[in-house]
Amino acid sequence: MAVRQLVREEISNLRDQLRENRALSAGVGGLIVLTIVFYNYLSFLAIPWFFLAGMTSFYILFNRVSILPNLLIWYERKKSISKEQTSSQVCPVCSHSDCVRHKVELTLNKVQPWNDVYLPERVDAALSELLELILQEYVYSWYTPFISKEEEFVNELRMSLRFLIAVVIRRVREIDLPTFILDRLVKAALRHLDVLLRAKRKAKWGEDFQDLVIKTYGDHLHCAARNRKTEHEYLRNLCELLFTVLIPANSHNNKTTETFVREVASGSVFLLGMDVVADPDIVNKLLMIFFDEEPFPAACDPPSKQVVLLETFSNVRPYKKSSALQYEMSEILSNHSLLFPFLQYMKRDGALNILQFCLTVEDFNRRSLVPDMTDEQKQSLHREAQDLHQLYFATGAVDKIKFDEDIEEEIQEIVNGPYEGVTRLRTSSTLFRAYEHAYKLMENVFCPLFHHSDEYYTLMCGKRQQVLPKLQQRTMTKRSSDPIAAMHRLGSKIKGVFRSSNADGDSVSLSSLDITESESSQPTSDAEMISDDEEPSGVKSPIHDLSAWRVSIPKIEARLDGTKDYFVYIIALQRIDVKEGLGEDTSWEVERRYHEFHVLEAKLREFHGIFEDAQLPSRRPLPFASRSLEFMEKRKDSCEKFLQTLLTKPNLRSSQLLYSFLTKSEEFVNKFLGDVNLGKFVRTMSYKVIKERGQHLDPFLQSFIASVEAPKPKPGKVEEVIDPAEYLAKKLDCTIYGDNAGLSLVRETLKEPSPDARADILELNGVFDYILYLATALFEVVPWLYQGLIVFKKLFKNSLETFLDSYLAKKLEIVQSEEQVEDIIHKLRDVLFFDDEPPRTDAQKQRRKEEAFKQMMAFFPKQLHQVMGEDKFCAGLRFIFDGLQYPKLNKQLAYTLLDIIILEVFPEFDSNLKTDAMET
Repeated sequence: MAVRQLVREEISNLRDQLRENRALSAGVGGLIVLTIVFYNYLSFLAIPWFFLAGMTSFYILFNRVSILPNLLIWYERKKSISKEQTSSQVCPVCSHSDCVRHKVELTLNKVQPWNDVYLPERVDAALSELLELILQEYVYSWYTPFISKEEEFVNELRMSLRFLIAVVIRRVREIDLPTFILDRLVKAALRHLDVLLRAKRKAKWGEDFQDLVIKTYGDHLHCAARNRKTEHEYLRNLCELLFTVLIPANSHNNKTTETFVREVASGSVFLLGMDVVADPDIVNKLLMIFFDEEPFPAACDPPSKQVVLLETFSNVRPYKKSSALQYEMSEILSNHSLLFPFLQYMKRDGALNILQFCLTVEDFNRRSLVPDMTDEQKQSLHREAQDLHQLYFATGAVDKIKFDEDIEEEIQEIVNGPYEGVTRLRTSSTLFRAYEHAYKLMENVFCPLFHHSDEYYTLMCGKRQQVLPKLQQRTMTKRSSDPIAAMHRLGSKIKGVFRSSNADGDSVSLSSLDITESESSQPTSDAEMISDDEEPSGVKSPIHDLSAWRVSIPKIEARLDGTKDYFVYIIALQRIDVKEGLGEDTSWEVERRYHEFHVLEAKLREFHGIFEDAQLPSRRPLPFASRSLEFMEKRKDSCEKFLQTLLTKPNLRSSQLLYSFLTKSEEFVNKFLGDVNLGKFVRTMSYKVIKERGQHLDPFLQSFIASVEAPKPKPGKVEEVIDPAEYLAKKLDCTIYGDNAGLSLVRETLKEPSPDARADILELNGVFDYILYLATALFEVVPWLYQGLIVFKKLFKNSLETFLDSYLAKKLEIVQSEEQVEDIIHKLRDVLFFDDEPPRTDAQKQRRKEEAFKQMMAFFPKQLHQVMGEDKFCAGLRFIFDGLQYPKLNKQLAYTLLDIIILEVFPEFDSNLKTDAMET
């Protein structure tokens, strides 16, 4: 019915066309009349009838479709999704495609991207040899003789190189290279050619063509092609972007590594590489290789076996020495002090089910190894096996772990069968293989991540200390005005020296100490004046909340010091934050003299500023004068209110000064030499200080300094000190490119490196459109040939593009063959390390240029020359070839193609750029 309806519609359309076109109607009517009259000559009249039928068929066909579909069905290439794309969408832990439980880097295989990357053994060996030469030349040459002979650092570099190459290979395998080359790279090259053609149309006699093209680009000129400094800055920013993808995740926050890799890669790899690629002499060499008529040699040797990427290279010098900072998985599981932080880490990462599975299986195996089990024991184990299956094997389980299908099927068969079959779990390898899978997952994935986690840091170093705000710095004039505070650092430095002495009673002389102004400054916090004596009984914790303490001064008592008496305040303390019977005192008393309150006030003011509502009455001129009982009674309420107010201050809740004042029994004074009783020292030790003069201290200090200093380097060749700025300027200086375009970078006017709206190349889509553009804009073909190409496009556009896509795919397959890749790596090795040839002369470059153009002309068939015209065809190819002889324009083209390749291999950069553009 649908076909009949379609035929009726077409017949109706033909009737309408005949009514509108009288000449066509008359011709068809005349042909019908001639056919009836001259029926005997029907064989001659068949020619116009077939012509009319063909025209009608084409009219009906192209009224429905503008271009015929592909007629070369056998050349169609299947564009299958790569294994990396499908596997990256499935979580390797629980096998769920929409997993939100486990870490993103696990689902994207970012921990060990080389696991599923296989290369032919010969290619892997060639790549390993090249990387080994790089390490020998650029790492071992300075690391082994001057730093260390240990291999741990170099092994870390090997793993990083393996990680980088694996990520690049995975990304490249996800790209359909033939389609990418034809649709993106060729179109970008034609855009560059379009700018050259527009510059040619407005070129004047004697004007430099390279400068004219740069002016034609205008604001669309690539930022890296403007000058050498912006080129280097562009490459540095590019390396920072690639750093987040090509370097292991545990190195992303390491700014030192990031800066080192960025500077080395941008200045010594990318910059030099782009200079080589854009060199016209190198471009001519590539053209000669591309247009070479000799086919690639056929493979003679059988293909080698597939091996894991760079496995031999990363394990060539394994680090046998065990590290004290890393633990094996077996040590973690057997040590409860390690197992608990590892359990916390697995819980935070949502992978606790893997650890629970391993521990559960271990316990299950211990109880299943009983030789003669009763039926009750078998039933109990069978129920536990069912629970095990329901938790970790069943489809849709919350704690499901991804196992092989045969393991899941056999486990399901056992738990669904009779309970007597549970003994198969101890005789078969099914449960062992499941345990081995989960154990390796923890050992290879989670254990390395655990060594870089906060839980492991806390285990090794303790809790991270909070960074306190820096106290306001005081001027040197204020420091020098307080001699006691200025000498406090000296006392804290030498108090340990005066505490101990040798067996002969010798001590150290004060003259041997070098006192500088910086060392005589006041302490940076109130904790520095606290001595190392034991705390009073009952107040054990150094972490205290003084706001939960209650203070009062209930009485004043007299004390006797030799023949003199004095009065002290009895301060009563009570803690309300602890209960009685918990091992800590809840109340106690401490004695303080009046001048000790002023010492506390002075030190608190020194470290915390002035408290307006907590101030003592002014002191007398003689601070240590005798205090009568009447005077002490008058000051008691003021002192009590002073302490009570201090305990309410939030910034004094953990004050070591106030804590020491309210807990310690010794006198609270501004100590000159820490815990040294200076008066006693002067009376008893003055003779020994003068006699010894520190002769025992000097040898000790000298031997101590010698023991902690690094060994001096061995005498050798004195290396020249290189100025970084001068070295960078020398690297950026290049005779071929000069300062690139010599233009400054104005970010406000910078535009995307593509032609503007006047370009004729913007609407091109597909290879046949490229051919039409070249025929009209470059070769300037005659009109009848252009019309013929339009008709050919209607008929064979899809067929031609399918054929070219298949042809390019086969060529790329040959280039990616084992023999060709191995040969490319070996040639790169020879150029980098074994190239002893002198620099090429101008005459050699000119000969290569002429030979490259000859091969380019001979590559195309003679018939094409004749159809387009020999002169026009030669002039068009000469223009394309000459356009590749300008180094600055090649640099523009190279960076444009590099941007396209980077965005294709790393599409997340493109999405980030679009997001940033929308935000700005």
